[in-house]
Amino acid sequence: MKKTIVALALTSLTVSANEATIDATMQLMEQGMNRVQKGFLYNNKVDIIRGINTLQSANSIFIHVDVSTFIENNSKIQVTKNINANLSEHLAKLKTDVEAHKYSSAGIKYAKVLNDCVSCHTIIRGW
Repeated sequence: MKKTIVALALTSLTVSANEATIDATMQLMEQGMNRVQKGFLYNNKVDIIRGINTLQSANSIFIHVDVSTFIENNSKIQVTKNINANLSEHLAKLKTDVEAHKYSSAGIKYAKVLNDCVSCHTIIRGW
């Protein structure tokens, strides 16, 4: 009986930790997206780069979260991992374009980053 209670408590803590991590990560991603967008709107390269850095940091945190705790379907788990990899690639390309002052091309890369976000939300939130 005690083992069952301890196992349930540990499972509960793991799920809570994952939820807290996901919430914090999503907030970081929102901050990063807002900063990138503001940088584009105000022609501020520094804000764009800082926003990208925030997104990259948040995305790297998300790699370590066990998505199976809140996604039941195994195919959806793989899709979210693919989206995460795509996001990493798109952020790197966005940063390269911004550093090269290719802002029109960077805008297209930003749209791909936003599409990655929407794709993941579609799966996770069932949009």
